[in-house]
Amino acid sequence: MEILEGQLPEGIEWRVLVALEPGSVSHLILQIGLELATANHGELVIAALIRDKAPSSVAAAHILLAEIDVQTTDSNIQSIYPVVIASRNYETDLASVVKEANIDLVLVHANQQATRDYRKIPCAVGILRATSSTGEMLRPDDKVLDQILVSTSGGPNSAYALGLLLPLAPKTNLTAFYVSAAQLGENEEALGYARLNQVVDFVDAGQRINKKVVIADEVTDGIIEEASLDYDLVVIGASEESHLDRIIFGNIPAVVIERCQKPVLVLRRGRGRLTNAVSSLDWRMQSLIPRKSLSERATIYTRIRRGARPETSFFVLIGLSAMIASLGLIVNSPAVVIGAMLVAPLMSPIIGTGLALVLGDTRFLRLALGAVNRGLLLAIAIGMLAGLTTLGRPFSNEILARTQPNLYDLGIALFSGLAAAYALSFSSAAGALPGVAIAAALVPPLATVGITFSAGLVALLTGRMGDAGEFMTDSLGALLLFTTNFIAISTAAAFVFFILGFRPTPSQKARIEVQRRSARIALGLLVLVSVILGVTSYLLARDNNLQRHIYTISEQQVNEVLGAELDDLEIVEFRDNDLELRLTVSSPRPIPNSQVIVLQENMAEAFASEGIASTLGLTIAVFEFTELAPIVLPTPISLTPP
Repeated sequence: MEILEGQLPEGIEWRVLVALEPGSVSHLILQIGLELATANHGELVIAALIRDKAPSSVAAAHILLAEIDVQTTDSNIQSIYPVVIASRNYETDLASVVKEANIDLVLVHANQQATRDYRKIPCAVGILRATSSTGEMLRPDDKVLDQILVSTSGGPNSAYALGLLLPLAPKTNLTAFYVSAAQLGENEEALGYARLNQVVDFVDAGQRINKKVVIADEVTDGIIEEASLDYDLVVIGASEESHLDRIIFGNIPAVVIERCQKPVLVLRRGRGRLTNAVSSLDWRMQSLIPRKSLSERATIYTRIRRGARPETSFFVLIGLSAMIASLGLIVNSPAVVIGAMLVAPLMSPIIGTGLALVLGDTRFLRLALGAVNRGLLLAIAIGMLAGLTTLGRPFSNEILARTQPNLYDLGIALFSGLAAAYALSFSSAAGALPGVAIAAALVPPLATVGITFSAGLVALLTGRMGDAGEFMTDSLGALLLFTTNFIAISTAAAFVFFILGFRPTPSQKARIEVQRRSARIALGLLVLVSVILGVTSYLLARDNNLQRHIYTISEQQVNEVLGAELDDLEIVEFRDNDLELRLTVSSPRPIPNSQVIVLQENMAEAFASEGIASTLGLTIAVFEFTELAPIVLPTPISLTPP
């Protein structure tokens, strides 16, 4: 590919590329490109593709562009980029132009003699058939598009076609219609309108278009019969199982193109694997969870954005919640910790982060992330102050439980995010929000970070390096738990909002880029957190199995050597193959020191043979008990009255 004249546009704008070859130009394809580019506040690229750089070919391109310049003189669009391209491989070079200029829609003629394969084109493609098989134009080239008929009988591509043309309304009368099979009986019209309304709601068409259901024995008969009325253009979506990019489009499109006496535009959405997968999922989820209407989404957006705004009350409640959570953690009270979860308003900006992510709204995203960061720092600072009251005291179980997150915590956060976004979007489910706040547990991990960090800082200043390292590890574990909650909740919330219809419009390419980049980052972080938690879960499981094995060996040796029962086992230290245990045993008789020495030797040998530890330190606390067994059975009591 070589650009002989003109230049391709740069930057992120919504763009239409009209790809022409000398002799293939018509007013209609240019008018469609102009109208779509203008309606989407975008740009129009007109490419004249010639096979070589011969003077005759270049002259033909000049004639083509001169004719185009005359046709576009009265257009309202300012950004028109005419280019002349010498192309040896039409399909490959056209795909290169699409990638280099960041094109969103390619419009080409289906009236060319050569058969083209457009499967390499990564963006959406529209193929226009504007002449009959004899070469006669099917409508005057008067640059008028007053009436457009859009068939909705072709699945996702039909929905894409309707959504693409929607910005033309109400200047252009759009009629979305559906062909319902006559054999369905008396309910065929109601079923047809139900299907039609599903597509109309999917693209947020609202009341801007006309809706019509046609009853026919065959879908193609219904389309052709309706197209015979006063329409300037018929638009259909390519069949998913056929190749749009060939002259023979397959199935419904092929028959309509052959028989229809009006210009026909066949549209196919972009062919990226990820894009298609997301679009297909979106289309299928529509039948399970219907989209919210435009007005409902506006209300939800306003409510969530207002809740994500960090006002004075937000910081007051975060501070109170952090103090309540810190005290509950210190005194080891689950009820107090649960109360702190209900007070904290941190869920609102996290859910707002998910909504901003799916909308690609950078301003909203900065607002929500700023609220989360400031709330995070405030909660940690208050946890540090509360932690100063616990110096010299062992951490409670409530604190320790939040220092070792695992994959179960990730699952809880994901489902909490789904539930929170759903509850905020449906007023009937709003009663679930308190339960979601409890399940998410956002502030207690931050309070734990502050408590353990302050303990580690004091240990570091007093020269207790070993304790400082252990406390800092606990602090990082609690911070990992909050990070897991934040990433999982916001990502899950973004998924719910996407299914409900929140997303940028096709013309908002800057927001679409932000959405895609943010989605990649969020999914990457989710995968990273999953890997980290997978490793920690494995290490925790391994440690638990090791502790159970130590307990089993100790219990067996205590029973065999001492004839006693093991009540409790505490691992005092386990480092560098050196193991120190403190045992609590119950025995019906005194245990001499000689037996304890034998026990230690046997246990050390057992641990060494299992590869657990090479040296063993042992401390035993013995509780003696007396076993009572009555020799004479109790005298039976007679219940018979004297």
